[in-house]
Amino acid sequence: MASTVLLERPLFPGENFFRCRYELGFYYNFASVAAFSQDVKQDIPLLYRALRKSILDYHILICNVFKENDGKNSVIRPIKLATLADLVLFEPELFSPQGKPASEQCLNYLCRTSFFQFGVEKPLFKAILYGTHDVGATFEHTLFDGVVAMYFQEILLENLAFCDNPLNDKRYHDLYGTAPEHITLSTTIFDYAKDKQYLRNSLPPPLELGMQDPSIDYADNDPNHYSKICPEGYNEKWPGRLPASKDVSVAFKTINIPLEQFKQILKKCKENGVTFTSYLNCILALTLQPIYGDKHYSLSVVAITLRRFLRADKASPEYKAILAEDGYRILGMYAHMGVPEKIPPLTLFSWDHVRAINTRLAQSVKNDKLLSMLKKWYDEASLVEDNRDFFEPLLGKNKADSVKISNLGLANLPVYEIPQKSHWTVNDIVFAQDLAPNAAEFVFDVVSSPRGGLNIVMSYFDHTFADSEHDNFDEYPGMLKKLLLEHAGVFSLENAKI
Repeated sequence: MASTVLLERPLFPGENFFRCRYELGFYYNFASVAAFSQDVKQDIPLLYRALRKSILDYHILICNVFKENDGKNSVIRPIKLATLADLVLFEPELFSPQGKPASEQCLNYLCRTSFFQFGVEKPLFKAILYGTHDVGATFEHTLFDGVVAMYFQEILLENLAFCDNPLNDKRYHDLYGTAPEHITLSTTIFDYAKDKQYLRNSLPPPLELGMQDPSIDYADNDPNHYSKICPEGYNEKWPGRLPASKDVSVAFKTINIPLEQFKQILKKCKENGVTFTSYLNCILALTLQPIYGDKHYSLSVVAITLRRFLRADKASPEYKAILAEDGYRILGMYAHMGVPEKIPPLTLFSWDHVRAINTRLAQSVKNDKLLSMLKKWYDEASLVEDNRDFFEPLLGKNKADSVKISNLGLANLPVYEIPQKSHWTVNDIVFAQDLAPNAAEFVFDVVSSPRGGLNIVMSYFDHTFADSEHDNFDEYPGMLKKLLLEHAGVFSLENAKI
């Protein structure tokens, strides 16, 4: 272990927000489910070695948040001991071997179950092996953001392939120690006192490292900034469906667009000089128009990862190595809710409208002053208390946003060839998350992969539809898929109106 490796550090304000939100029951977890090409359950010693390599390479996976002895701050540090059972659960459901996607019940379980607790010697992530081939991974948000749900599956795939190749046995032994001959769920997979020697990489830096001070306004104090201007003729935001409440249930509806069709959509977006996220944002406004009505503008936000602002040349010594190392994934928590996009009622599709959305989004993702949107939190929030005064007054009021989009992009899931053995890859991946009661009425979680194509999970509150003319929203995932395809010219467009 190099002397500059940072094994623990204080919890920073950006992370602290998510600690409080979880403690108060305002959000549980986010998760991914990946369909592996081989039976992961058939070789538990291999799974053990791959997971051990993963947590030693990225030891934030084996950390929790603890209050410091002086009670003035919280600290991120590795737990003292973990067994295989602390990291893995086994569930009998079969998905991909039967040609099925991860079920709505599975996503609900991963995202809406209170798996975690702060201040205990347990990690804040857990892998769930469904049946034989499908690996779910659920994360508490304080130490991780949604990108980590994708990164984890990439890392696990890489390490299963590495550990399955006998040519790597000596290197594994040298870098990670000798694995036990007989492995059960009670087998120790991490012992800090013994394994500290194998921790070669620092914890990820705090998100604040790459950002300007929260006192610097994200809009440069411009009252005409695009996030503050209402669409012409519409001065009021859609109030939403129901007042914010924690007494809810959540639907998780999966939409898949096969790879070849998704490629055609991407081609059309490129021809029009826009990203897929901007195109999706516009299509969502069209899709949800029957719910919004025609009297208000809707407000959407696109989650932004602040990783893009981290630079090795500007980092302190303990972070330089992980930021500079090619191929090393920066786990950690870098989520920002995004800059508001106000969209008028739409009944017609226009690439000009998509380009306008795209221009504004392109500015937002380059803005390193976004912490000012949380200035009150940075100025006033306690680093150890639950800060309930920031959260509980939001209950009973309208939600902040109509739509939130979280697009992880394309997962890096290559085919790993192993001499005289079956190859390893992931054939599909899906991403989902819990809904905060006060945030958005609809959340769209997006990830794509080289073989599975595009997966979108549409989430919304489904405990009641008393506010609506609908008995349910079951038709909307199909409507969204239809419009995404049609307006990209994948299917013939008979009529531009819904």
